[in-house]
Amino acid sequence: MSIQMHASWETIRSVLGKSIVRVDSNDPQSFAWFDFQWKLIVGKDLSLATQVNKFSSKSLFVMVSDRVWFPALESLREKIIKTINERAGSALVNRIVFQEGPIVKSIKKNPSEEEKHYSMKRNKMQAPEIGMKDESVKNILDRINCKLKVILPVAILVFISNCTTFPIDQVSRNIDLSNSYAVKAVEKLSAKKSNENVRDPRAYYYYLMALQAVREHQFEQASENYRLVVQFAPDDYEFYSQLAINLIRAGEIEDAYKTLQESLSHFPDNPELNMMIGDILAGRLEYERALSHYQRVIQAKSGLARAYLLSGAIHEVRQQYDLAEDMYKKVLQVESTNPLGYHYLARVNIVAGKLEDAKRSLNQALELRPNLLKAREFLAWALAAQGKPDEAKKQYKILLKLDPLNESIHKRMTAMKGSTLRMDVDSSKYRADAKEVLGAPDVHIKIGAVYYEQGIYLKALDEFQLLQEKKHKKEILMVLGRVYEILGRVDRAIQEINSLLKIEPRSVHLMVYLARLHSMNKHPEKTVQLIEEAIKVDQNNDTLYHSLAIACIAVNRLDKAIDAMQKAIAIDKDKDSYYFELGALQERKGEFELAIKNIKHSIELNPMHSNAHNFLGYIYAREGKSLDKALGHLDKALSIQPKNGYFLDSLSWIYFKKGESEKALRELKKAMVYTSPDPVLYSHLGDIYFSLMNYTKAGKAWETSLFLTLEKKDDIDSELPDPKELEKKIQKVQKLLSNN
Repeated sequence: MSIQMHASWETIRSVLGKSIVRVDSNDPQSFAWFDFQWKLIVGKDLSLATQVNKFSSKSLFVMVSDRVWFPALESLREKIIKTINERAGSALVNRIVFQEGPIVKSIKKNPSEEEKHYSMKRNKMQAPEIGMKDESVKNILDRINCKLKVILPVAILVFISNCTTFPIDQVSRNIDLSNSYAVKAVEKLSAKKSNENVRDPRAYYYYLMALQAVREHQFEQASENYRLVVQFAPDDYEFYSQLAINLIRAGEIEDAYKTLQESLSHFPDNPELNMMIGDILAGRLEYERALSHYQRVIQAKSGLARAYLLSGAIHEVRQQYDLAEDMYKKVLQVESTNPLGYHYLARVNIVAGKLEDAKRSLNQALELRPNLLKAREFLAWALAAQGKPDEAKKQYKILLKLDPLNESIHKRMTAMKGSTLRMDVDSSKYRADAKEVLGAPDVHIKIGAVYYEQGIYLKALDEFQLLQEKKHKKEILMVLGRVYEILGRVDRAIQEINSLLKIEPRSVHLMVYLARLHSMNKHPEKTVQLIEEAIKVDQNNDTLYHSLAIACIAVNRLDKAIDAMQKAIAIDKDKDSYYFELGALQERKGEFELAIKNIKHSIELNPMHSNAHNFLGYIYAREGKSLDKALGHLDKALSIQPKNGYFLDSLSWIYFKKGESEKALRELKKAMVYTSPDPVLYSHLGDIYFSLMNYTKAGKAWETSLFLTLEKKDDIDSELPDPKELEKKIQKVQKLLSNN
């Protein structure tokens, strides 16, 4: 043990000794030093794909086996230069040139002892141009991410962040490589101890790129990256699975199906792949084929309750109720706390007239998930069918609290009035009524709804995308649009709602929703157009005119915005917010008298309208008129919202206009505590400091205001100072300071 430690220390001493001396580029030994430093900095794995070629005129030339490594190397360039120069003790290297070409590792015969120290038991395996023999993904990722924590922390994630706009800290937090599919898959393959296992390093790169795309919900890009992962690492089912999942999420169901079919040629009995194919086939109503794939999942004893649940739903559709009941019971054998298992078991019990069994299952489902609305609706219906109206009404009342706009529930409560008769479970009336209340066994909708309620939106998306039956089209498109919006894919949300609008072209609700999506996607002209179309359908809707006014502000059409607000007021004359917003628009246009009139009216309608009090006070202060009135309005506004930074800024401005600069400065400093950095506040701060003859601080405040103004110049909703005026003020204080 001590001998080994001694040898290690000797090696370290030798390396450190060579690292701190000035390197002579003409010394052949220096090349060995560069070669060694390169390996030490980039790690074994990147060094296998690269080779130091030459050093000349402070330029280090490096050969790279494949262009796929260029993004990684580019992201590390500055770190490598800095580390080399630190170890050389001088500015030895100022640039690195990467060149694509073959890697040729030469092995010297009879190396000197000194060279042995430099090589540090150099890896004798040559870097292949395509793959790395007997190298596991886990080992590679572990080394890239952990081996050089001090020198190059999380190197592979750094280059991913440089390929995208996503912050590195977020990437590293959200991608846990130690438990990744790649790691797990290769561990399984490594366990087989196959000498023929070849890994292409490009697979790791595209895998990480795919993870990043998924993180940003760019499913199309993730799919493209997973295609490349499969190309370079075709022997792992998880990669096929992830490719198919992302194709489904992108709405490319047919491509997903083809991918899964291809994967089955490699992994015919894999339960996960068979499950996904079964889901797609069920969505196409190809029930027999779907069942065969679900059966493979069941035979694999994978514990997937989903296979039993969906098999049961298919049997129920085919009116094979005994088979369906058997499947639903098996769901509960696998997952005893599955609320949908109890829910669907209750369905077949209702069909069979076993109302007590159905009630028992429904109560268990509701115990597990109280907001499972359909289960509660079935329970209410079953109680009514048993001649228990009071108990049924109790359940219906709970339903209306959870879903107050549900028309069918209102109808059923109305129909129950005066009816206390128990329904004959063998009658045609019972069967017809049961069929109506149960509806179709749309399992994907139910599962998707549960995921949606839980906020598991990606899984909800998976379920809803699988519903390809035309009868679901309207409902599913709406849900898909909402899910895509939540996931930040506004472009896909627009696509789904556009498809729905083609089905319901006169839907005002859809037009407004689509307008909002276009606004989020920074298409203000399209937003205006859609709201105008909605107004053509519903011309007496004040909220539409109000929305149009807001949309017109975004395209700087103030006259049209004012006109729209006036039309909204003509429909609803008692809404104080309308008068306030109209006044704000008029003030923005320079129509101060009209603005004051409308804002006063909003206060008459609502004396506690704090924003109106603030706005009126600020207008008075800015005009330098009625400053005592202005102060009264600000006192009122601050009595309602004492920690509103913008109200405090208005108060500060009133004191400034009154010539009380010290009071103005005190209130403005308070304002800045309660607001984010705002160019208007800093402009005011500069004015106040200038009045106090503190020219240094005035200049700094105006410079900050100018910086923030230029940052927000594209924000059309912001009230910004004039950059030219700020520049003039800055030049003025600079002149004063230079003269002093």
